[in-house]
Amino acid sequence: MLRRCLGPVAVTAQAIGTVGLTLTAVFNIPEAMRTAGSATWISYALALVVVLLVGETLVLFRQLPGSPNGIAGYVSAGLGPRTGAVASWALLLGYGATLLGCLVFFGFFLEQLALHLGLQAPRLLAYLIGALGCLELARRDVQLSTRTMMVTESLSALIILSLTAAVVRQGWGAPDLAAINPLNDTAAQVRSGLMVAVLSFIGFESAANLGSEALQPERAVPRSIRTAVLIAGGLFVVWGAFLPEGLAWLPVAARQGLDPLSALADRMGIPGAGLWIKVGALLCLFGTCIGVLTALARLLFGLAEQQLVPAPLARVHPRFGTPSCALLAAGLPLVAGGALVVQRNLTINQIFGLFGGFTVLGFLLVYGLVALSSLRVALPGNTRARQLLVGGTALAAVSAMTVAYLSGTVGRQNGMLITFAGLLLIGVLRVWWVLPVAPDRLR
Repeated sequence: MLRRCLGPVAVTAQAIGTVGLTLTAVFNIPEAMRTAGSATWISYALALVVVLLVGETLVLFRQLPGSPNGIAGYVSAGLGPRTGAVASWALLLGYGATLLGCLVFFGFFLEQLALHLGLQAPRLLAYLIGALGCLELARRDVQLSTRTMMVTESLSALIILSLTAAVVRQGWGAPDLAAINPLNDTAAQVRSGLMVAVLSFIGFESAANLGSEALQPERAVPRSIRTAVLIAGGLFVVWGAFLPEGLAWLPVAARQGLDPLSALADRMGIPGAGLWIKVGALLCLFGTCIGVLTALARLLFGLAEQQLVPAPLARVHPRFGTPSCALLAAGLPLVAGGALVVQRNLTINQIFGLFGGFTVLGFLLVYGLVALSSLRVALPGNTRARQLLVGGTALAAVSAMTVAYLSGTVGRQNGMLITFAGLLLIGVLRVWWVLPVAPDRLR
């Protein structure tokens, strides 16, 4: 059994750390800006509305017993264990793709930081050192890893905020509010930025994966979800409004590189800015990788308890009280896969194309299932009217977001869509073969 040892701050650290605030400033906003332009902030505002609705839907389940399956357990409550297990599988695909992307970025920034300091570190070696370090820290102590995420995320976000303020001050003298005029933006621009905007919020729901380890899960998990969404959403909309304006000053080659924010700060002549951005991104990536590994391990642990994966993966480390077997089973293959990706020297656009779509599809599917589940079962502490309003609105919003995303993806990324569908089908067949028919719902 997992050990209950986490207070509300630690659970919030898991949610914010897995979101990776600084990653949005360094990677996601430049990527969204390539197609959305000045509409980037609107894409983020729309994504924030959807995520707020999803977050409130998750809060409806606050009095359910904590589960290492996280929000997949919420799906089980209303739609039965089979659908809940499929949701766990979809989350595994989503978190796995997220971890691969973050590990590749981690290796790049560790290599760049070493070069900045006059050291020679091959990218593959830097990647392996960082990836195995994250894996070991996540294995040893959940309290230590959540504290590490809180510290690294706070420092990196402060670095980016300070640099953003300096860029705004030196670039405009006063913020150019004309740059955030929604009347000048088209629906196509907004839609093109939705995938990256939704991707930026992925991880806020990971607080629910610590429900079995939180001291007061019925209070800590909802508070952490709301806090993570509001903090992240506020920063993302601000960064989405102002950073694209500054990034537009850069040459095309610099904007399409893996580190355009450092290039912008260097162009502005801010002393030491490039180094600090690399440090901030590295700290954030370290915390995000730990957060994703923590969530992945608990999901695999929960599937082992349901006998959908080998039973030894449900073993808990005798000293640390963490699902170390599940962590190694999930983490080591992904680290090996990431090493192969690192060797290919992909561009940021190719990395987003490979992993971003997987993540968004997996999580939009699960968010929709959670919203549907909230409409199918009576949840203690909520009126039926509240459930229908919150869950129904969330389901409609997630459905609209999914249609908007797919309408811009079909034809351009059919390979990614087919691969995701195939892997999801494998999970569905496994679940339907092993689990009983009778649903285990709340009454």
